[in-house]
Amino acid sequence: MNNLIELINAELPQFQCGRCDTPGCRPYAEEIVKGSPHNRCVPGGQDTLNKISNILGKDSILLDEDYGPELKPQVAHIIEEDCIGCKKCIDACPVDAITGSANLMHNVINDLCTGCELCIEPCPVDCIELIEVEKDQSLKVRNHSEYFFNLKIELHNRKKKKSKMSKNIAENLDLADSINQKLKNRNIDKEASLRNLQIEMLESQKNEKHIKSSDLEVLKKQL
Repeated sequence: MNNLIELINAELPQFQCGRCDTPGCRPYAEEIVKGSPHNRCVPGGQDTLNKISNILGKDSILLDEDYGPELKPQVAHIIEEDCIGCKKCIDACPVDAITGSANLMHNVINDLCTGCELCIEPCPVDCIELIEVEKDQSLKVRNHSEYFFNLKIELHNRKKKKSKMSKNIAENLDLADSINQKLKNRNIDKEASLRNLQIEMLESQKNEKHIKSSDLEVLKKQL
């Protein structure tokens, strides 16, 4: 199965645009192997679809154009004077091609940008434009984009795993506290039950052994 995923992924255009309803090209290859339709990569074009059909041993089908138009060789460009430093484009970029800090101007690293257009919509001030580049430049960038995409996914998963571990530790600590409290209450109940039993025994022997009430109270206090 892994070999089939690699073969399909090698034919996908590596825009990491998410138009196929998956986060990127390799996740889409994995979904195709699981049985999802393989005609959703409109940016890859009919040629890419035909190659994937051959790999799967299926008849050629038409692209599902509901998944968007073909992407051109392009890169994003941030208009400096309009950027408010909101970081929404940074969060949207699948390959970490945008840099910048909060409330400061952001920049696009052209050598990493695949032109996926995912940064356009979240920008609240429309300060991102798309600039056409040479096809060879776009192909070179996209050939390396999988590495940066996988790196971002790995960092996200590590953060998620760390958060889950912290949550589990907190839950375990709460459980330990609950158990300790129950054990403590059980010991208190046990001691109280034993004391009550001893008092009942003393009360029952009061008349038989002619124990004075004052002496009985002294004995109770000593328990």
